[in-house]
Amino acid sequence: MKQRTAALLLASLLCASLSACGSDSSNSPITTNADTTPATTAETEPPRIKADLPETDFGGEEFTFYGRIYDGIWSATDIFSHDMDGELINDAIYERTRHIEETYNVTFSALESQAETVTSYVKTLITAGDDTFEAVVCDTYDAGALAVDGMLIDLHDVAHIDLTKEWWSQSINHTLSIANRQFYATGDIFIIDNKATRVFYFNKDLIRDLDLENPYDLVDENKWTIEKYIELSEAALYDINGDNTYTREADRFGTVAQTTLGSLLYFASGNLLTEKDDNDIPYAACCTGQPLDVMVGISSMIAGSPSVITADISNLDEFMDGRALFAPEVLYHIESMRDCEVDIGILPAPKYDEAQKNFACYADGWCVNVVSIPVTNAEPDNIALLLEAMAADSLNNLTPAYFDVVLTDKYARDEQSVRMLDIILDSVVMDNANIFTWAYIESTIADAIYKGGIVASTLEKRASSLEKAIKKTVDAFLDAD
Repeated sequence: MKQRTAALLLASLLCASLSACGSDSSNSPITTNADTTPATTAETEPPRIKADLPETDFGGEEFTFYGRIYDGIWSATDIFSHDMDGELINDAIYERTRHIEETYNVTFSALESQAETVTSYVKTLITAGDDTFEAVVCDTYDAGALAVDGMLIDLHDVAHIDLTKEWWSQSINHTLSIANRQFYATGDIFIIDNKATRVFYFNKDLIRDLDLENPYDLVDENKWTIEKYIELSEAALYDINGDNTYTREADRFGTVAQTTLGSLLYFASGNLLTEKDDNDIPYAACCTGQPLDVMVGISSMIAGSPSVITADISNLDEFMDGRALFAPEVLYHIESMRDCEVDIGILPAPKYDEAQKNFACYADGWCVNVVSIPVTNAEPDNIALLLEAMAADSLNNLTPAYFDVVLTDKYARDEQSVRMLDIILDSVVMDNANIFTWAYIESTIADAIYKGGIVASTLEKRASSLEKAIKKTVDAFLDAD
């Protein structure tokens, strides 16, 4: 649905452009040979999207969420809103809240975590039998930990939630399900999963000034690959002060990125660290064969490249100063960079090579928020009905509002960015190795790829620990009541 929303907005931008270019007949005289009666055109609203749910009156009951709500960018402030403030996203959430509360005669409230992580406190409450909240909204790291400890209800075991519907993220569902059990989910009900998706920002000004190939054309021509990305990155490297050294304070680079660049590019190849068998059981998929070859290939292209600088945390200073061509980062930053003077473009992460069929844009479980139902909820079907209704209704308000905010930003108000966003949000991938930090394999691989370590031997050392960690999680999912 998010993909179709982007496509519709693209069509509207094109239509607006065509209208602006057409002849203006507003000042032309109109002559008729007979009296006419002005025709009236009925303006009809499109039918409201809604889930197939039974009519229900909860008699004014209050439903409480325990939410990852804190002073930070991944705060779950998109659960509900009881006030309009003129801000498009908030007002869309308010409209959804009002509609659901009136339709089902309920009131929503929240227990705010006031912290980025919630696992410890939620475990304490559930262990004590606290039933003051009907649902939990937190990041997938915390949700995974709660599921492993038997604190959550399998969403397949409750009535009303249908995870196959378009308002739940199908690509992310594939990861979140283990052994055909799924304890948490995301989709149109939230916008944080969009903001958490990794994209490649690029400096359009530098592309023009250096007379480099247009990255949008490369995407369209199936030539936007890691090799091409590195080629452009190295072309942008420049010793501005002429001291024969490259320092991030003074010179221009091809790429400014987090230290996870190696794993980001690996995920972009369409490979994961862990895959699943026919029984939905995860297994290590990165230690041999084609995935290992891909890691080695990426490492050979990026390791030691002076055009790439990294930092442990997000730092876009060089990019916003116009001293970097690329910045692989989360989509959230299209908002944080709105005041910078660089003409910014958005791209999906590059493919490994031209033989790769689809793009793959990675979302980190630390950032993505999901909803779950605690085992202390004695009537889980009730909150399940409301969650399904909220998710479906988001297609009428929250998802279109998010696209409108992103695509009307001065950096993304162009046809190409709309098309790129369409590709990006239809290509989101997650990996359980990241969600459960199995054997710290992701950070280990990211480091080996970027620094040019011996990838094969690094994986060999971690393989046994990875398999044991996977088995422990799978056993916990199978044993959860």
